[in-house]
Amino acid sequence: MKKLLLAFCAFALFVCCNPEDPDNPGGNGKPVVKEYTISGVVSGNDGKGIKDVVVSDGLNCVLTDADGRYYLNADLAGTDYVFVSTPSAYAAPVQDGHACFWKFLKDCTKGADGKYSVDFTLNKVSSQDRFALFLFADPQPRKRTAGLDKVAYHALDCCEDMYRDMKEYAATFKGRPVYGIGLGDIVHQDLSLLSQYRNGMSTTGVVTYNVIGNHDQQHILNQSDEEASKAFEAIMGPVNFSFNLGGMHFLMLDNMIASGPGSGKYSDECTTGLTDAIWEWVKNDLALVPFSTPLMVCAHSPMMRTQGGKDRTGPHLADLRGILSKFPKAYVWAGHSHSTFNFVDKDNPVIESHTLTRVTGALWTNEYLGSNGTPRGYVVLDYDNGNVSWKFKPIFYQSSAYTGNGNNGRTPSYDWRDWDYVGGKAVMKSGGKALDDSYQMQVFPPGTYGDKYLYVNVFLWDELWQAPRLTVDGVPATMKRVTEKDYRYSFSDWDITSFYNANTSVGSEFVPDKNNCDSMFRVYVETEHGSGTVSVKDRFGNTFTSTVTW
Repeated sequence: MKKLLLAFCAFALFVCCNPEDPDNPGGNGKPVVKEYTISGVVSGNDGKGIKDVVVSDGLNCVLTDADGRYYLNADLAGTDYVFVSTPSAYAAPVQDGHACFWKFLKDCTKGADGKYSVDFTLNKVSSQDRFALFLFADPQPRKRTAGLDKVAYHALDCCEDMYRDMKEYAATFKGRPVYGIGLGDIVHQDLSLLSQYRNGMSTTGVVTYNVIGNHDQQHILNQSDEEASKAFEAIMGPVNFSFNLGGMHFLMLDNMIASGPGSGKYSDECTTGLTDAIWEWVKNDLALVPFSTPLMVCAHSPMMRTQGGKDRTGPHLADLRGILSKFPKAYVWAGHSHSTFNFVDKDNPVIESHTLTRVTGALWTNEYLGSNGTPRGYVVLDYDNGNVSWKFKPIFYQSSAYTGNGNNGRTPSYDWRDWDYVGGKAVMKSGGKALDDSYQMQVFPPGTYGDKYLYVNVFLWDELWQAPRLTVDGVPATMKRVTEKDYRYSFSDWDITSFYNANTSVGSEFVPDKNNCDSMFRVYVETEHGSGTVSVKDRFGNTFTSTVTW
């Protein structure tokens, strides 16, 4: 429900500026009531009104008063719902494993004067000083009779593996709430599968929020951006919203702009950026967030950096970078690229860019791995009294089976994989240990790619990690990050298996080459045979090691 900028100008109710902004003409962020079309009360489950809760119609943002009451002057002709930005120490009701922080106007009371009354009840929580957060991108299931799922591995089954893995892993966080964020492409063009996704996440014990991806928009020619999102919103709620956990503010954005009427394109063929109306809402929302607050910004497509490290360009993305730089930290998370890449500018580390691979694996080889060589998996963020850390979590289960006869009936044969699937579970080839969260890199012995270099793919590496080291006979050697000019071969030689080259329908997306693997390091090895230990220290001080023999 994204309204035109004109609606904002005509129906703006409050001047709501950041409480720490000395130029704030609204009186320290307090609203001055004028006209309104929607009002209500935000209260706790004790029946008492909650002060200073942000309520929004998707464009305007207002604060509740001392009694928990708010007033919104929304354009009712373009408003579908009202939502709250859940404050820290409170939680929204949960349905099907999802936080329900909004109400559709069609389900609310409309008075004789044409005004709506919309109340919210939030649940007081004992503490949010510690919590875990599962971040995952692009589940993207199709029906079993559709597309590549018809001739490869069913993404619906891969989603079932994800739910089972998340349920067991969430149970290990004793006494801590666990939340999830789906980074878009929750389904692939078939919005009827959203209900299966909701049901699946409801089994995990994880309270989930979602952003919309381009494939979550309706697959219709020449449809406007606003109209393309309505079917998703009807099931999943607002596509632009915010909430607070602990001391962090979460900003959830629809950054997929449909090509629109007259374009001759489908609505899920999108440009990365923010529409004028969404940008206005972002400014209105962040105007009520103290500048001392760290941010978590989540959207489907990478907004800060593209693969290879170039700045992303698009409508209002430079504006977004400008406003995010005012806060002490902005962790910006995305998916869409079906690969993993992370960037932190050491000279200006305020804004970080983190992009995750497809949680259900590459479209054709999802039993085996993600597009950049990782196992299927997701990122687990740990929040502990203001300290933030994260790691990669491989998915332990594999119940999907190759179903079709595509590519002359051959199944992928990824011989370089460190793990095998035994009885539907992933175990390391060396020692039979379960594939778990200690697996943060993959080492490739010398000779793997036809040269005398030892390579290592450090899955979540960014500039704040230390470079990995190979230690042989007690002598360490620092590894060098691989760049395009370092590649001796075009990385068709990195092909997981010749399976890909023989099937032009899948192209090179699934090859961990210079185009989709920014986390590869190498070191030259003099000896024809030997052994050693590869170690790497992450940005949080954790050291991971792997022994290697060649």
